[in-house]
Amino acid sequence: MDTHAVQGAAHQATGHYRRPGTRTLYCGRPTGPRNDPFRTVRGWKLCRPCVKAEARDRAEAAAVAADHTEEAAHARAIASADRYIARTAPAVARFLAEDRARRPAPAPAPTYIYGAQQLTIIGTPRPAQGALFAAH
Repeated sequence: MDTHAVQGAAHQATGHYRRPGTRTLYCGRPTGPRNDPFRTVRGWKLCRPCVKAEARDRAEAAAVAADHTEEAAHARAIASADRYIARTAPAVARFLAEDRARRPAPAPAPTYIYGAQQLTIIGTPRPAQGALFAAH
């Protein structure tokens, strides 16, 4: 992530993270110019409040993104339907629970193997075919 100096800073020896969509830094100061080139300078450091706040925001964004995946939405829809069925038709809910318990687990997704691993599975190929596989 790009670092910025505080607006009007004389030395720009401290890097700060900017709040997205604003002209302020996470530590509340006004944003100055980017100071990424100064990272190689001796004594350059990052602002601790900015680092902590940016890490917190990044973790919150990751949690929100994980909550909005298709799998999570599908699981929420199924759970909502199950609660509705349990309230309105308990006998049907018991039948569905027993049926889910009897079903086998879904099969894992197939894995595809290419190159040298495939050669060990299908055996030694003809010489010309081996040259094609060796190029990969």
